[in-house]
Amino acid sequence: MSVLVYAVDVGTTNVKVVLYDEVLTRLAVASAEAQYSRSGNRVEFDPAGLFELVLGLIAECAGAVHGTVGQDAVISLTGQAESLVLNDSAGSPVRPAMSWLDDRATAEAAELGAHFGDDEAFAITGEPFPSATWPAAKLRWLRRHEPETLAATHEVLMVKDDLVRRFTGTAAGELTTRGFTYFWNVPAGEYWDDMLAFCGVPDDSLPQVVPAGTDLGPVASAVERRLPPARSYRLNAGALDHFAAMVGTGSYAPGVVSESAGTVLSLSMLDTEWSFDTATKVSFHPSLDARGTLLFSGADSGGVALEWYRREGLDGMTFADLEKSLSARTVATAEAPIFLPYLTGINPPDFHPSARGAFLGLELGHDRIDLAYAVEEGIAHLLRRNVDYLGGSVREIVSTGGGADSPFWSQLKADVCNVGVLVPDEREATCRGAAVLALVAAGELASLSDAAALSQPAVSRFRPSPSPEREARYRLFDDYLHRLYPSASETENR
Repeated sequence: MSVLVYAVDVGTTNVKVVLYDEVLTRLAVASAEAQYSRSGNRVEFDPAGLFELVLGLIAECAGAVHGTVGQDAVISLTGQAESLVLNDSAGSPVRPAMSWLDDRATAEAAELGAHFGDDEAFAITGEPFPSATWPAAKLRWLRRHEPETLAATHEVLMVKDDLVRRFTGTAAGELTTRGFTYFWNVPAGEYWDDMLAFCGVPDDSLPQVVPAGTDLGPVASAVERRLPPARSYRLNAGALDHFAAMVGTGSYAPGVVSESAGTVLSLSMLDTEWSFDTATKVSFHPSLDARGTLLFSGADSGGVALEWYRREGLDGMTFADLEKSLSARTVATAEAPIFLPYLTGINPPDFHPSARGAFLGLELGHDRIDLAYAVEEGIAHLLRRNVDYLGGSVREIVSTGGGADSPFWSQLKADVCNVGVLVPDEREATCRGAAVLALVAAGELASLSDAAALSQPAVSRFRPSPSPEREARYRLFDDYLHRLYPSASETENR
């Protein structure tokens, strides 16, 4: 009897379901825009509406494929982590859920840092600094501004936890998402009681935590009746989206950096020899299979910087036309401006909130394509800084996301980082990874690495062409950054 996997990706912008068979053949894809209620710095959503959306997308996928009735099915969850859901004793939300995008708890985040100390909290939570993103800061805000909400709260969950509860009847927290709460003790593998007490959250309101890829058992009968007909349905805990994507692209291996080249530049890497160092502010998390540690870094000024320049400096030129123009440029690399992509301030590994973006070395002879080149190169320089900062011996970068569609940019990244860049022809890397985790748990695959031989996507390879000129450009970028912002981090590994 074959197994079908519905991989559910609860993304920030879109919610997606991809249907796979037992050899990872993609059978159907369905997606819809995530719905939010926004007011100023507040971003909320309806968790019941999200669940209904997921059920609808599963039905849409099943409707596109014949022969699903007699097969066993697994629903595997991946996606965002931090979005906060609070339920009463009956399992109903006590207030709208708070997206990780919600920025109301900025003052409370600073309060967490002042109370516990950034370095001390980093050693426990795996997060370099407190942020309004984390559920801990939001819970502290609720304690101050909505004490009646916390008084009525029976379950403190993140978005994926709540979906587990709705599918099975019992909430469960998946391990790779816990480090994004700011109240999970990553080294000890348990909740951080002191932080919970400071936020006014009792231990018994938190879900049991299970390893990534855990089979959570059958879907509740009331939910199964609402799903497309199948022989059976089970639920898999999956993993955080960034880490699931590593499995989906075959980059879950030591020495390989997984780059998500989207609006935000994010990097993930499995390090089997990593040890904690307070001076190196790299976010660290449990691995998917107890091999080493997963390191993570995210820079806000990734693809958003290029989109800003495309909109404001190129009159909305299409990415395809920009690619042609960059490929045909004649100005020597050494003559192009230098761009600092710090449009949003803080960018790891240089945690400097007052930093800003800048073009430097501008001349009358430069045109708008030269500046576009500088923007792409500046983001490549930012990528190199983060790759160096992760440490270890990096042998290749596997790149996914919108930015990976540009061969010019991928080659530029390879040259700047002096590391080969691989771009898989896989649009659904996150869902593919979630499906792999489910197939391993179901016994269809013996290990995560076995997926590399199944329905493997084609890969484009970009080999580095290092040069003294390229190295001089990076050193100039580094010099400009530290001269403009002298308190920026000096701890990068070179």
